[in-house]
Amino acid sequence: MEQYQYDQLEVGVSYRPAAVGPYLWHEFNADVVTRDLTQIAARRIPVVRLNLSWDAFMPSDRVPNPRRMRDLETLLGTARELGIRVVPTLFAQSIGDCVMLPSYAIDRRAPRQGVRCITDGRVVTGGPRDIYADPLMLEVQVRWLDAMLAAFAHHPAIAAWDLGVDPATTIRPRRTVHMSTWAALLAERVHAQEEQCRLTLGQTDVVRARGVRLAAVAPYVDILGLAMEPQRLPLPSEGLDPGRGIFIAALAQALAGASVPLIVEIGLASGDSAADAEPEGTPDRVTAPSEVTRSSCDQLLQRLAGSGVAGLHAGSWSDWGQRLREAPPADRLPWLARSGLVDATGVSKPVADAWDALTGRDHSVATSSPYPANIDVESYYAGLPDSLLDLYASWQGQSQ
Repeated sequence: MEQYQYDQLEVGVSYRPAAVGPYLWHEFNADVVTRDLTQIAARRIPVVRLNLSWDAFMPSDRVPNPRRMRDLETLLGTARELGIRVVPTLFAQSIGDCVMLPSYAIDRRAPRQGVRCITDGRVVTGGPRDIYADPLMLEVQVRWLDAMLAAFAHHPAIAAWDLGVDPATTIRPRRTVHMSTWAALLAERVHAQEEQCRLTLGQTDVVRARGVRLAAVAPYVDILGLAMEPQRLPLPSEGLDPGRGIFIAALAQALAGASVPLIVEIGLASGDSAADAEPEGTPDRVTAPSEVTRSSCDQLLQRLAGSGVAGLHAGSWSDWGQRLREAPPADRLPWLARSGLVDATGVSKPVADAWDALTGRDHSVATSSPYPANIDVESYYAGLPDSLLDLYASWQGQSQ
């Protein structure tokens, strides 16, 4: 497959409105969408990721919900008018410990520890079915993707199609080959329409062995994404040390190989968590003070921009309001509600200044700089966590 070549750094943001967050499609408000996209365009952020919730778009295993299709058409029309390119994201989208699924995609008899399935805004009993190898799940995903492509392929506001966000956190493949064959099946249909296909993996796919190999899926997609939360990386350094994110991006490039560009999505939680009422039993040990986060983010972005990655995306446009802080997934992971560039009232946060500095000028994509230059992938995963810590120590020594 011919790979896309990136000359200019792509800058983007994941769109989750303050009032409804990940429940955008369950409570779609065209006026709010227009207001927010206008503000995003004013910040010179040209690309927006949209998570298309499976339970909202494909509640039946037969056809997409026509109302949601109209809502997406409305949003794409607004994006086109504003000059924004959109990356619709389908299938498994892990949001903390939650994944939004319709009832037919949930096995009520097989709950998975540490994973919550959400349907229509409610946590339901059971665990996700195997989207990578279950024949019904594969059939439904092909049907959904074909319908989306039939309706929106070649739309001027569509930049690419993403097959998921950190899917293995909530739906872990039983075998490495299962994710590869799944990605190949779906990417082939996207490419048949001459559209760009992406897959965004999670930082845990880099630091843990859980049935995902970046190099195994890279040949089938045009872009690999990496959803990164530097404050939560299992590395022996302060959570806002920019080197943590730089190292993981370099390691991801090494694990993926040189054949595919990498876009890094960065989620940094900032604000005054002590000022907000926390649900009982869920203290926020991740969110950092605003000014400290701004400085760290600025250093991280500037260094990543010169590291050979093809793009940088902010993990969330807006903080979430109080109602969402008491609902899944923020009820257990409160920092998720504080990862925006603007607060829940729409006021710009200090961390947004770092992104403004990035979008203030064009950045050519630098030469890829994987670390280490050569890696035995299977030995690395077999040796975790020691192999990760050894590489980090070695990288730190060479970076000083």
